[in-house]
Amino acid sequence: MSVNAPLLSGENLTRHYDIAGKRFGEKLSVKALQGVSFRLDKGETLAVVGESGCGKSTLARLITMIEPPTEGSFRIGDTVVDKKTGRPDKDLRAAVQIVFQDPYSSLNPRQKIGTILAEPLLINRPDISREDREKKARDMLALVGLRPEHYDRYPHMFSGGQRQRIAVARALMMNPKVLVLDEPVSALDLSVQAQILNLLVDLQDEFGLAYLFISHDLSVVKHMADRVMVMYLGRPVEYGERDEIFGNPRHPYTKALLSATPIADPERPKQRLKLEGELPSPINPPAGCAFHPRCPIAISRCAADRPDLAPVAGRDVACWRADEA
Repeated sequence: MSVNAPLLSGENLTRHYDIAGKRFGEKLSVKALQGVSFRLDKGETLAVVGESGCGKSTLARLITMIEPPTEGSFRIGDTVVDKKTGRPDKDLRAAVQIVFQDPYSSLNPRQKIGTILAEPLLINRPDISREDREKKARDMLALVGLRPEHYDRYPHMFSGGQRQRIAVARALMMNPKVLVLDEPVSALDLSVQAQILNLLVDLQDEFGLAYLFISHDLSVVKHMADRVMVMYLGRPVEYGERDEIFGNPRHPYTKALLSATPIADPERPKQRLKLEGELPSPINPPAGCAFHPRCPIAISRCAADRPDLAPVAGRDVACWRADEA
């Protein structure tokens, strides 16, 4: 891998799901993800944000190789993964691990924590002795702030925050380079959220981990991200440095998301930008810009031509009127 090459990158990633039925003789498909490109460097956090159904979790499933892309590819180091790639080898899978949203359903309730942590090594590294697996599992428990006696307990004996610490420890057992964090704190209380986020920051500093951080909570994203990719109906609409996007959003959808984020200062009045209408169906997305039926500044061109991401004011924006913002 060259010195300037990203640790993880995506190129035109697309994922469609065929469903039963036809429209005008053509098979129907859900266009969950369309033309997503990005890069993620060592020690960096890229946040992916947007409404439910925008394609965030689909992107996570592709990057963790749970599903193959329909089109496009992504690269982990020097290895390219696309729709022609067979079952990825164990080393490639180990390089990218995931922490799921719900700490109450991501751990096997019938297994002790020690068994849960050691299982990835048992499957992927059978050459490692039982004693070494146990030692690493105990070390990981300590790393995420849990005590030695937790090793022999069951998941139901832990709080939500503790379970998420266990999930993080399990993800780190294979020494990954990238962690995909799929809404990792949305199911937790606010005080516990802060503890888990601080843990993730500390782990990133210690191990140089790269995070693909998926969230709908922009206050969390502002705290965690280095760069942000805003998605709408499966496509990125704004992509750039966190401070640029939060300080001066250029896409009307990004502006609407940020205007809906509550602020704690009552002395700072905030004008809410309300969106009209519902999120269109990914089975039959609108022609042109998919956001135009809800956009307050749409013009006739928006309904006819789809804009691609283009450089505007220090970031990339997919909007025909981005220069006027």
